[in-house]
Amino acid sequence: MFMTDARPGIRKFCLLLLITFWVRPAWAVPVTLATVQKSNWSRTIPVMGQVESVGMVTLTAPMTGRITGPFPPTGTIAAGTVIVHVDAPGLQARLRAAEAQVEYARTALRRDEQLLKDGVVARATVEASRATYEQALGNARALRAVAVDQALTAPFTGNIRYLIAPGTVVAAGTPIASISGRAQPWVEALVPPELAFRLHPGEPAALRAHRWHGIGRIHSIGSSARQSGLVSVILHLPPHAPVLPGEWLSIQLQTSERPVLRVPAAAVVMHGAKPLVYLDKHGRAQGVSVRVLGVEHGVAYLSGALRPGEQVVVSGSTRIRAHSPLEIRE
Repeated sequence: MFMTDARPGIRKFCLLLLITFWVRPAWAVPVTLATVQKSNWSRTIPVMGQVESVGMVTLTAPMTGRITGPFPPTGTIAAGTVIVHVDAPGLQARLRAAEAQVEYARTALRRDEQLLKDGVVARATVEASRATYEQALGNARALRAVAVDQALTAPFTGNIRYLIAPGTVVAAGTPIASISGRAQPWVEALVPPELAFRLHPGEPAALRAHRWHGIGRIHSIGSSARQSGLVSVILHLPPHAPVLPGEWLSIQLQTSERPVLRVPAAAVVMHGAKPLVYLDKHGRAQGVSVRVLGVEHGVAYLSGALRPGEQVVVSGSTRIRAHSPLEIRE
């Protein structure tokens, strides 16, 4: 028999223990932290706009359908006068059916909520009824928005001339009437609906042409999107602006302020296609998905599951992963 010396194995075991308990802290990533803060933020929207003139404007059909009244008499009409309606085939019937579906879904939801209180149905049944109701409500709202677009109104006071006869079936974009008048020109820009909701009449906007710049003001904002999916924004030009109808301008629209969270831009990292920040949770990193609203002067404005006062990793954020040990440095 041969006896083996067990001491080398004991030494290796002790060495592993030392590595586990003494060397492991060296794995921690040195980082610096910053505090999540509340802030007010507004967004600057660069868009293009075209100068329009009330000297002559042609109104076109917003959708395919049959042209019906009221057809005011030819001559002078006031701004805001309804000129014609475009009746899309089956739109009213679809709108009535959608509103009936909303009432039915609302009744079903109330019944299931009562049955849940009585212990007859599961909560999942109520959630399914609520989803059905919200879907029906969304469908009805979409059809109402289309119905609003059926009416063509005079954008200014002027003389009207009709280009088609009552009862004519037209395609979207067909000229319906022309209006001529006298007033200052205006600018029309098109913006996405989610941005239009944050604009307000009277707010200033920076305008720039080839060799001119000035400040205009928002006059009105469309109530619904066009077929292009964009909302019309009408702006007043400053007095004596040296621009001509048909000319394009660069416009800087400023949205109204909203409460957001802000952190240093270096705290935001990309995980795949999603932005996130790492929080310091008792010396370890915790990733939190965020939505970046904008970045200005090294500061990122965010929304997400963050709270003011929490500590986010700034320096070293690109070298860590979830649950990584952190070495906090000042």
